[in-house]
Amino acid sequence: MSDRFGPVASTYAQLRPTYPDAFWDAYVDRLGRSARVWDCGCGTGQAARALAARGVEVIATDVSAGQLAAAAPHPQIRYRQAAAESSGLEAGSVDGVLVAQALHWFAIEAFNTEVRRVARSGALIAWIGYLPCRLSGPGTGPLQQLLDRFHNITLAPWWPAERRWVEQGYAGLPFPGSEWPFPQDLWIERRWDLDQLLGYLGTWSAVQAARTREADPLPALRQELEPLWPQGDDTVVSVHWPFMGRWGQVD
Repeated sequence: MSDRFGPVASTYAQLRPTYPDAFWDAYVDRLGRSARVWDCGCGTGQAARALAARGVEVIATDVSAGQLAAAAPHPQIRYRQAAAESSGLEAGSVDGVLVAQALHWFAIEAFNTEVRRVARSGALIAWIGYLPCRLSGPGTGPLQQLLDRFHNITLAPWWPAERRWVEQGYAGLPFPGSEWPFPQDLWIERRWDLDQLLGYLGTWSAVQAARTREADPLPALRQELEPLWPQGDDTVVSVHWPFMGRWGQVD
């Protein structure tokens, strides 16, 4: 895991989507603004910065030195290199635990044990993420078909088995506490040109796995997308991701 996303850390920081403001507001309302949160598997700090902007103290950990090096500093955030299952945090030291689009990489039982160790009684825990992106707007139907084929067929040999937990919205994984209904009908939205979309696809774990075998699938996809991509003055399309997750209170 330490090198899976390190080689694309700078692109990851620029193009991996952030999360809906409505969720962060709801999270902080339940948490309290003077709280301390452990952001586990923080990557380049997208989620940590959203919490810090709302006055939350964040301890953000990741196993990847490359990802942490690309994370933007913030006075409310302390970045540390550590595994999810062995954080190095003191027992009972955090009011909340957050995992953003990283839970599927963890050894879940060992991670849940660590959560119960470091969290204070009644701490808020949230696992959040997003499902595969969708394009919208005039003429995007054929583009979406190509993206679906790329995701489901071209990359099928390269997706790690753990990816299924994302596709299932983390359903089926043991939750370390009492769950609440998760906010519904929230989306992440961007307006991107073709280079931005391909840059984002290049951060996918399956693309990284293919590249390690010198089988980069993106040039062929670009050749298919370019003739269908909007031309002229407006060369951006709407890209959106269904927001998903689980949350509740740590036992």
